[in-house]
Order: sequence, then C-alpha cells, then structure tokens
Amino acid sequence: MKMNRAAKVIIGLLLGAGTAFGGGPLYVGGPTFGGDGKVLTWDPAKMPIQYRVDPGPMASSANGSVVIDHAAGVQRIQNMLAVWQGIPNAAISFSNAGPITAVGSYTGGDVSTVAQYNDVVGSCKAGSQNPIIFDANGSLMKALGVPDEVIGYTNICAVDGAAGHITAAMITLNGKMQDGVDADNATPPNYELTANQFDESITHEFGHFIGLDHSQINLDLLTQGAYPCDLDKLAGMPLMFPIEFCQAKKDAGLTLLAPDDMAWVSKMYPGPSQNTAYGVISGRIYFSDGTSQYEGLNVIARAVDNQSTSQNESRRIAVSVISGFLFTGNPGQSVTADMADSLEHNTGGSKYGSRNVQLIGYYEIPVPPGTYTVEVEPVFSPFTGGSGMGPMLENPRVDSGEYWNIYESPFDYPEERDTIDIKGGDKADGIDIILNYTPGTYDDNEDWGAAWIVPILPTDETRTAVGQ
Repeated sequence: MKMNRAAKVIIGLLLGAGTAFGGGPLYVGGPTFGGDGKVLTWDPAKMPIQYRVDPGPMASSANGSVVIDHAAGVQRIQNMLAVWQGIPNAAISFSNAGPITAVGSYTGGDVSTVAQYNDVVGSCKAGSQNPIIFDANGSLMKALGVPDEVIGYTNICAVDGAAGHITAAMITLNGKMQDGVDADNATPPNYELTANQFDESITHEFGHFIGLDHSQINLDLLTQGAYPCDLDKLAGMPLMFPIEFCQAKKDAGLTLLAPDDMAWVSKMYPGPSQNTAYGVISGRIYFSDGTSQYEGLNVIARAVDNQSTSQNESRRIAVSVISGFLFTGNPGQSVTADMADSLEHNTGGSKYGSRNVQLIGYYEIPVPPGTYTVEVEPVFSPFTGGSGMGPMLENPRVDSGEYWNIYESPFDYPEERDTIDIKGGDKADGIDIILNYTPGTYDDNEDWGAAWIVPILPTDETRTAVGQ
C-alpha cells in the first residue's frame, strides 16, 4: 500500500506476476495454466498456510533504536491474519513456521540488504517459504527504489499451473511508518500512521496474499471527499477497496471486513456451511445490441434498505465483481504480434483467464440471504496499475451506471430497478443487463442499431424476482 503525500491517502500496491481479475479473485486460470476459468487459491487441503517472519524488529528509528520489537510485530501479524481466519463459513487458516530460513547471502537475522532481500525473494519464487519481511526503518525499500509513501506490498511468488493453486507469497512492511516520527514535509519525508491505520493497510495486503483482488463499492465516499467518512458507507466499503482514505474502521467502531470481503473469501475457501449461508446472483452484461458481451464493468449486488432500522443496509451490505472476471484480459492476436520488428510477441496473450466466449461478460456474486438490486458502474479511471482491478489493462468506459430490471432493453430508464430475493443455497441466474446507447461491440464500425426508434421512458417501478 502507498500513501498520498498531500492527503495521506493510502493506495493499494500489488507486485504480482500475472493478470489481476478484480472484484473477487486475484488470478483465474487459462486453458493451459491453472485450469480454464478456475479461480486460483491456496490449496484448501494443505491448510494452514505456513509463513515465516523476519527475526528483526517491526519498527526502529533512524539511529537504530527499537520502536516496535520483534515479539510485538509477530503478535500484530497474527492479529491481522486472525481477521481473515475468523470469517464465518470460510475454511482458511495460517501458522507461524518460525523465522525466515537462511538462503544465499541471507544467513539469518534481520533482512537488511538488497542482496539478502533478493535471495529471500528467490526462495519464495522457488516455493520454499512464505516470508514476512520487516523493513524496520524503511532503508531496504529505499535501496530497492520503492517510493517513500509505500506502507507495504505483496508478491505472489509462485503458482502451480498444473494444480491451479498459489504455492508461495510474501509481504514486505515499511516500519518507518511506525517509528513515531511524523514529518511529511521533511526531505526525505517521514510519514506516520496510527497503529490501526497501519494494521488495516497490511491486513489488506494479506487479502492479496490469499488471492483476493481489489473491490469497488461505495465509490462516492472517495469521489465526494467527505471526512470523516459516513459510517454506513464505510461499513460496506471492502477492506480490498483500492484506496484507503477514511478513518480506520476500528477507530470508527466497525469490523474490519465488509460483507464483500467475507463473501468472496467464503466462496474461494468454502467451509461446510458456505452453500447454505450464501446464495448466488449471476448473469451477463451486454452492449446495446443485446448480444455482444461487455467485459470490464463493476457489477454490484446491493441489499435493499430496511426502513425499520436506523442503519442503511443498502450501503452496508453489498458484494461486487467485474463483468468477465473469469475471462482473459489479453487473448492475444496473431496479425502483428509475430512480425520481425514486433515488440509485443503477443500471439498467445496472457496465460491467465478463460477463452470461453460465453464468459466475456459473465458475472457471479455470492450474497448472504436477503433482497437485492443489481447495478453496473464504470471502474474508477484512476484504479490502474498497482491499484487496478479487473482483467483488462484499461477498463472500457460507459458514461454512467444502470440498474437491472426485468424489462431490460437498450432504451430503458437506468434508474428503474427490480429486486431479487435470495435465500441460502439459491442461485438467481439470468440477471442480465443491456447497457443503454453503447456501440454494438468494441468495434466502433459495427452497426449498433442507431436507426431504432427510442421508446418513451417508463417511470420508476419496483418489482421482485425470486431466486431459483
């Protein structure tokens, strides 16, 4: 994660080796790697996930005096992992296997040089250990060329392409953020976070560690810029939201994980009761032609507010995914990719993501029992690179969002919405949305039916469809 220098905004930074798939799983297998359309996770049969911790202190001052010792740092790591391990209806666990094992130039003690770091990374890539590195004073990150505002980052080091499982990962923490010095305007700057802010950020990184990508829910909190953040919206904002900018959830009296975080971990690592604790809403997103599937939009299943409570359930209970999350963001092409002077050599495209064309615009959202609406919205344009989400390098743009209704058409009223009742074990399929006034496909030269007569828009109505 990374801190904005002006506003102390914390931005998720993922250093991985592959395509992220957004709003749910971080990696999805392809036809020759990991299983076509298979969500890649740690092997559920090999729990607990064993990690190893840097023997040095978690944080120290510039002169080397210890601010947060090793034992306190290990306890905080265990507390962070307990957040994920404690999710109801999920079967995921962790175990501290001891200190980072010696490899190459690293013979033990604090990992403090670039050579030692690179050798430890190599051991992670070889699948021999899952290291947690304490960069106690930030000097290691500085030597690696990492910006001053980075709090920590995750590497997914190794994936077993035959079995379809993550086999090694690591996290590096910037202890300088916890050295007790708050000097944003110094040269170089010395940023400081509260313990709750720091732990929330690194717990986010552990979400990547177990295979979660970023999720976008209650985006208006960010775009409207109000602080402190509204509690209902903050409660529903996923820990895996790409940018953390609100007050720490713990400080606001909220649980760290939102329904979105818990739903996806339960789906990816299902416990015995997962099938009865959740239902599924699924469908496809289409261009205005109603035939061509649209990949790369954020799809949100949002609970209908219960007017008899003081809380706003429509903001607190929501789960999302990217349309086409199982499909590849880079199928490759053979027209120019193999030319002698080509720099791309992209004939086969990415090894990640399905090539099943029926999945191009498909979405699937696990939700707890309740009554929901479904909506689509664009992925926020700054969510790219390390803070990105979805399989595509650049998400396709639509001008605005739209709700699902049972009379979907390319000319319906975007705010008209119907509801879907879900019980545990239900699957409500065919909740398809036809976008309004888009080109017919990604090809701007295709005929999109511009000569059609636009009907009179209906008034806003509410109807209910029961999940089957």
